[in-house]
Amino acid sequence: MKVLTTILVLLFAAQGAMAQHMEALIKGEREAYEAKTRYKGKRSGNNYDVTYQKLTLHLDSLAPRNRLIVGNVYSEVRALENNFSSLSYDLTSNMIVDSVEVNGVSASFNRVGNEVILTTEPSPEGTLINTNVYYHGDPSKSDQRAFSYDYQRDGPIVWTLSQPYGAYGWWPCKQQLVDKIDSFDMDVHIPNGNKAAGIGVLSAVDTLADSSLIFRWKHRHPISTYLVAVAVSNYYEESHYIPLSGGDSVFHLDYIYPAYKPQADTLRLAIDGMMRTFDSLFGDYPFKNEKHGHAMFGRGGGMEHQTMSFMAHLKFDLMAHELGHQWFGDKITCGSWQDLWLNEGWATYTNAIAREFHKTKEEHRSFLRESIASATSSEGGSVYAFDTSDVRELFNGDIRYDKGSAVLNQLRWEVGDSAFFAGTRSYMADADLCYGFAYTPDFQDAIEAASGQDLDGFFDRYVYQEGYPILVTRWNRVNDGELRIKIDQTTSHPSVSFFPLKIPFRAIGPSGDSIFTVNLSSLNQEWIIDLGFRVDELQFDPDYWLLVRNTLVQGTHVDLSSVQLYPNPSANSLSVFMQDRKLDSVELIDLQGRVVKEVEVLSLKGKTTTIDVSDLVNGIYLLRALSGGESVVVKFTKTSL
Repeated sequence: MKVLTTILVLLFAAQGAMAQHMEALIKGEREAYEAKTRYKGKRSGNNYDVTYQKLTLHLDSLAPRNRLIVGNVYSEVRALENNFSSLSYDLTSNMIVDSVEVNGVSASFNRVGNEVILTTEPSPEGTLINTNVYYHGDPSKSDQRAFSYDYQRDGPIVWTLSQPYGAYGWWPCKQQLVDKIDSFDMDVHIPNGNKAAGIGVLSAVDTLADSSLIFRWKHRHPISTYLVAVAVSNYYEESHYIPLSGGDSVFHLDYIYPAYKPQADTLRLAIDGMMRTFDSLFGDYPFKNEKHGHAMFGRGGGMEHQTMSFMAHLKFDLMAHELGHQWFGDKITCGSWQDLWLNEGWATYTNAIAREFHKTKEEHRSFLRESIASATSSEGGSVYAFDTSDVRELFNGDIRYDKGSAVLNQLRWEVGDSAFFAGTRSYMADADLCYGFAYTPDFQDAIEAASGQDLDGFFDRYVYQEGYPILVTRWNRVNDGELRIKIDQTTSHPSVSFFPLKIPFRAIGPSGDSIFTVNLSSLNQEWIIDLGFRVDELQFDPDYWLLVRNTLVQGTHVDLSSVQLYPNPSANSLSVFMQDRKLDSVELIDLQGRVVKEVEVLSLKGKTTTIDVSDLVNGIYLLRALSGGESVVVKFTKTSL
């Protein structure tokens, strides 16, 4: 009986909707981070610690034709050196400083480029000092592009996005990543008929004699400067409490464009489920004594401003991503931009988790499948960003977002759900990390402690090194109850020579199906699996746990030594020789499962067939040789001269 040979490729091109969503999100965040490369100040303030700041901002008009803001920043700082006699804030040179005060007394100051330098009386280390900087100007003229005037459908809108070094484009601040402000207030003076979105708790809305409003926001958690934000427009307000397990609840506040009002109920249901899931899996929502919220703004994607994410739209995946950031990025912020995957890889993985718990199984699998396809679309790229000088590469969506997410998913598979989530909760609860900063080894330590496993090898291969495994999995029935499986592995990048893998399979037959795993610990490994029923279909990693590219081949079991290829690798021509068999045809198949070349063979048994491969793109291919209804698949590498 002729044996049917079928090639199943378990990687699909990214589907349009998700790909477009992620592209917009990543583009927006990457553009925000481009301020990093344009930053001209010295990132002042190494000699002091910010303990409290209050920003007062006057926006007399939201119209783009009138872009003047007037404000002042009151700061309380602690001296970090003896004989402390000066401190500086960052503020772009186009913004005008009117006056300054030190400890309540008018003081002199100097402007040096983008710095405002204040002098103080010499003080010992630990001294508390307060300052007040009064300023005005048009922040839209700053090259940081952190303060924008725009229009939405129903009126003008003003919004900020400061990540990572853009805050100094609109207010005097300590423009650093690793000094969080311990406590922050913001008063925003705005025209009547509008609302001002901000971080923390809205303590009051005051109406002045001229009918203008003051929105007073108070935040009592440490916050990175880049997460301070304001957005003002004629928002429609929607609020409710999200009940959590144990009787707790979180106040949720949406400032949405009036045109989105009909969607308010749908949005509420979506965010409620996500919040309860993340709260359960990652530990308490970090700011549950204040709020969670959304404010719509004019940039594609979103931005995880602490307690109130700014959103281009309010759709499921974007809401999940930005909500996830409240834990991964806000509560615990990456300690360096090299560790950005702790923010972005994790936030992307929360998309997958949200789908896992609140969408269909296929919608969850689709997200994982597309993440793997994206992560394996290029041969190299490490999740850990060794070089942060190129912001576009830093925000490589295939690597920092999708590969970071896929690595987390595979780590979960390796250690199991219990250890993975217990370790994550421990990481989130660590007193040395929470509301502060973390580095990749901090997260690894937490998962190791929860799992009892040494994960140096896993983190080295998947986080610090480049590439991923490329597998060719061949299988055939030995009899009605047994399978023979043979797996060959290469790697996409030479930084890793081999990836050990725990591989799940699903075997399906007329009398049932079964899930089983094999441990791939060496090259060209083979197993005989006794399942006790006839298998008609074998699925490789059906739930997409593994960061791999795999081609699954079903056929008769033919000794690989019966087929010889030379030269291999080859640039121009490939000779195929099959001892004691006559070739019927030869196919060359790329790793996406596409037949790129097919040759009918006219040679006799024991003769050599030559194939022109000069027109193929360099890379790894599978050569399938067919003989008398049987087939064998071997690997071939196309290379340059």
